[in-house]
Amino acid sequence: MKQDNIKLGVTLYSFTREYTNRKLGIEECLRKARDLGFEGIEIVAAQMVPEYPYPSEKWLVNFKKLLEKYELKPACWSAYIDMGVRSDRDLNEEEIEHYTLNDLICAKKAGFDLVRTQHAISPKIFRKMIKYCKDLDMKLAIEMHHPHHLRVPVWQEYLEIMREEGEGYLGVVPDFSIFQRSPHKHVIEQAQALGFRENILKEVIEKHDKGISLAEVLSMELTEVEREMTKEIYEMFNSPGKLEDLKTMLPYTFYIHGKFYYLDKEGEDKCIPYNEIIPYLQEIGYKGYLTSEYEGHGYSDDKAEEQLIRFVKMAKKLLSD
Repeated sequence: MKQDNIKLGVTLYSFTREYTNRKLGIEECLRKARDLGFEGIEIVAAQMVPEYPYPSEKWLVNFKKLLEKYELKPACWSAYIDMGVRSDRDLNEEEIEHYTLNDLICAKKAGFDLVRTQHAISPKIFRKMIKYCKDLDMKLAIEMHHPHHLRVPVWQEYLEIMREEGEGYLGVVPDFSIFQRSPHKHVIEQAQALGFRENILKEVIEKHDKGISLAEVLSMELTEVEREMTKEIYEMFNSPGKLEDLKTMLPYTFYIHGKFYYLDKEGEDKCIPYNEIIPYLQEIGYKGYLTSEYEGHGYSDDKAEEQLIRFVKMAKKLLSD
C-alpha cells in the first residue's frame, strides 16, 4: 500500500490551550500547522469560528484565503449540536436539522466538502440530511467516539443508512479513543496527585491491562478515592473497538481522528496502539486524512507543538515501515 494514500492532517482543537490563553490566534495556528508538516486542517466551529453558528460571510471567505495562503487543505468542518441552546428544553428534531444544514452551508462557503457531526443526530435526522448533502455536494459524517463502537445498536442503524440511500454522502469518522487500552501518563499522575498510592495504582493498572475483572480488582484493600478512580480507569480504558471494525467501516470512512493524549520521546503511545492501527489502515487500503487530535491539554501544560512533532514523526515512521 502506498504511503501517500494516507495524508496527515491536524485539528486546530489540538491547540486549545494556546488558543484559549491567547498565545495563538487562528492565523498563528494555521502557520504552526503548516510548519509542523501537516497538510489538512480541521476546525471545530463552536470553538474557533466567531459568531458561530452564524458566522459572517466575510469571516468564512477570509478563512478560506488563509488556508490558501499557508497551502493547507480544508479537510473537515466539525459541527456542534448544542442541545443546551435553550434552558427550558433540548433541541427538537426540526432545530437539529436546521443547525446541521446551516453547518453544511457555512462549511461549503469556507471551502470544506465534509462536515463532522455528533451522535446527537438521530438516524431519522441523519437520513433527512441526504437531500441537502446532494444539493450542496457535501459529505456529512458522524464521529464514533469512546465509549461507542459498532456493537452499539444505533450504529447498526447509522451504517445501514450510509450503505443504502446515503452512500457517498453520509459516513463515519472513527475516533481512535475507541481503541484506548491503558491509562496514559497524565491520568496516572492525576491519580497519584489525588492520593492513589503508587504501588497500588501500579498493581491496579497491571491487572486492568491483563483483563482481570473490575469486581476482582475492587476486592483489593482500596481507599474510597482509589476505588472511585479504579472504576474510572476501567470505564475510560476498556477499548470497546476492535481493529476489524475499521475494515467494516472503511467504505463509509471519509476521515479519521488520530486521538492521542501523550507520546513519549520515542513516539510511543501506551494508551492507544498506533503501532497496530496505522499498519492495519494501510493493509485494508484506507485513503484519506489521519488527523492528529492532541487532547492532552485537558490534563497537562505540555506544549501542543512538541506533542504534534512527536505525532508526525511517529506516523511517518509507521507509514514508511
